[in-house]
Amino acid sequence: MTCKNCGKELPRGARFCPCCGTEHEQPPVLTQGEPAGSPLSEEPAESGKDCGSVPVSTPEMEDDKKDCVKCGEDIPEDSVLCSYCGSWQEKDAPQDMEGLQKKTVDRRAFIAMAVIAVLLVVALILVSGILSSRGDKSEAPRLLPDTENPADVPGDGLQTVSNGQSLLEPDYELMCPLEIEVQGERSYYLYLEYIGEPEDSYDSRQALVSSPEVEDMAFYVEAGNSAEVYVPIGDYFVYYASGYIWQGTEALFGEETECSVDKYTLSFYTDEESAYGYTLELWDDAEDNPDMESISPQDFPG
Repeated sequence: MTCKNCGKELPRGARFCPCCGTEHEQPPVLTQGEPAGSPLSEEPAESGKDCGSVPVSTPEMEDDKKDCVKCGEDIPEDSVLCSYCGSWQEKDAPQDMEGLQKKTVDRRAFIAMAVIAVLLVVALILVSGILSSRGDKSEAPRLLPDTENPADVPGDGLQTVSNGQSLLEPDYELMCPLEIEVQGERSYYLYLEYIGEPEDSYDSRQALVSSPEVEDMAFYVEAGNSAEVYVPIGDYFVYYASGYIWQGTEALFGEETECSVDKYTLSFYTDEESAYGYTLELWDDAEDNPDMESISPQDFPG
């Protein structure tokens, strides 16, 4: 019996051609009255395969036999496929697809782990840089609102003050605006002495603590600068001390201190829509400040 595909002689009992691997059905057992010689398989075989170099396992080849890796039948040592079950032998068998897929999955897992590791390293570097930069920065001192141009004064008993700095804080809510513009070369220390509540204010004076003690307020304005502060509702006497070198709330500007008081009471109040205050323009010469009356430093409050 020959292979219907390549024409090679098939061993007796062979189901597969050992040359091209084409499957052949065993010839049916003939019974009485049944014709012989009908085709064994109607499925067309794949043609065009070259079998010249593939060794054929036949029963006549008795030397150097081996067992088929699948069915265990004896086949020649150099056979690449079994003539009984058609199985490829180990060295020529196609690669296991399950193994290939597993390697692909393992490789993807390795790539994912590598990406995660890189991201973790980058995150650690960024966090370390942020912490390092924070550790290197020293916290700058915070100035009070509306302050600028600190006037540093060396020497024993002298104080450092800033333009617009409050030197006496009241225990009441700051609501009404007060703007001071210093046009000359002398700096000013203003002291607002509380007299009482204004008669026509829509809002009353609001205490910030349960037992307020400080009713007055005072602040410093540097020469050639302006400052805007907020004042609690109330009527005030306004005192002015001016000079060149600030020496503290007791010594004021030292021997060069000139003191005065405003001739008019300043009233800070509110209505239903707004809070009302003042803008004061201060000069070096007394004649340029006609609303002020000179007083001695001993009469300056504080």
